[in-house]
Amino acid sequence: MKRYSYILAALLVGFSFTSCVEELGTEPGNDKLPAVIVYSYSPSSEYDSDTDQRVRFVSNGKVSKAAYLVEKQADKKAFIDAQGEAAYAEKVLSQGTAISFASDGVAETTVTGMTGDYEITAAASDGSQSTMRSVKFSGIPWDPNYVIPGTYVLGRASIQNVLGATSFPATLQRHETDETLFRIKGAFGTGSKVTIRLIQQKGEDDDGVYTFFRIPEQATTFSYGSYGTVSVRDVGYWQGDDAYVTDNGYESGMYADGTCFLCIQYYVSAGSLGYTYDYFIPD
Repeated sequence: MKRYSYILAALLVGFSFTSCVEELGTEPGNDKLPAVIVYSYSPSSEYDSDTDQRVRFVSNGKVSKAAYLVEKQADKKAFIDAQGEAAYAEKVLSQGTAISFASDGVAETTVTGMTGDYEITAAASDGSQSTMRSVKFSGIPWDPNYVIPGTYVLGRASIQNVLGATSFPATLQRHETDETLFRIKGAFGTGSKVTIRLIQQKGEDDDGVYTFFRIPEQATTFSYGSYGTVSVRDVGYWQGDDAYVTDNGYESGMYADGTCFLCIQYYVSAGSLGYTYDYFIPD
C-alpha cells in the first residue's frame, strides 16, 4: 500500500518551466538619452512564481516621465509591425502604469497573473526623446477546472526539521494544455511547489492502478543551513539512469483520485541530503 504505508512512519520520525529573458539597457548615468532599465526576479512567497514576477525599474537620471505596460508578446509584436517602435513607446507612456522612482532612481512592483508569453515594457521620456527596455516572461497556465486540495506529507526528518513541520496544506493542479504536467502547490509551505510529469507506464498495488511520473530537477524555496538552496529530483535523475524509476523500484506514482507517492531526493550544491517517500493526500 504505497499510498499509506509510509505516512505514519513519516509523521512519527519528524515530531519546491518559467523563464525570464532580460534585455539589458544602458548603465545609469552613461547615456545621453532617457532610459529605464528593467530587471525581473522571482516574487516573494505570497505570490505564484509560475505566473508572477517581481520587476525592478532603474532610471538613468535623464527621465522626466516613465511608464510600464504588460502585454502578450504577440500583441506587442503585432502593434510594432503595424505602427513602429516609436508609436509603441508612446502607447506605453500614455496607456501604461506610471513609474514613480525613489531618490535612488529605483522603483519596484510585482506583476501577477501572466499565463502565457508576456513582455513587460518600460518607456522613458525626457520630454522630447523616448526609449524602451523590456523583459520577457513565460507563465505556466494551470487548469482552473483541475484543482485537488489536500496535504503534502514530508517523509524525511531532516527536511521536517528545517521546515518546522511534518506536512503542509497543498493543492494538486494540472497544466491547462499539457495533461502530463502537474504541480503540487504548497508542498513545502506558502509559495512553494513540486512539478511532476506523468509517463506512459502503469503500476498496481492494493490501492489500485497508478501512473508513474518523473520529478525533474528543480529548486525549492528553502535552504539547508549554510549549504544554500535545497533542490529535489527523482532517483533516476540523480543517478542519470531512468531505469531506477521505471524498472528498479524507485518509482513515483499517481492514483486516479490524485493521491501521489513521490520517491524524491533532496540535495544541495555540496551533495545529497538523502531520498525518501513523500506523499500528497487529497482531502
